[in-house]
Amino acid sequence: MHILQKILFGLIVIVAFIGLITNLDAFLLSITNTLITLLVVIVVIYLLYYFFFLTKDQREIKKIIWKNKWKHRKRR
Repeated sequence: MHILQKILFGLIVIVAFIGLITNLDAFLLSITNTLITLLVVIVVIYLLYYFFFLTKDQREIKKIIWKNKWKHRKRR
């Protein structure tokens, strides 16, 4: 029974692998579309937060902190 389970598992893996290869273009396109959509949503949420929820002073402080981190990163 143990050998039969290994054979069945191997057959299932082979069938899944063949199915993945035959649908590889759709699979990769789907993942790419999902990642691009996720990136766009994250950017939109960040821009809404940055421009509508932060005051002008908070934006300036955030920019100063970012420039300071960038300046110290270049020296290393």
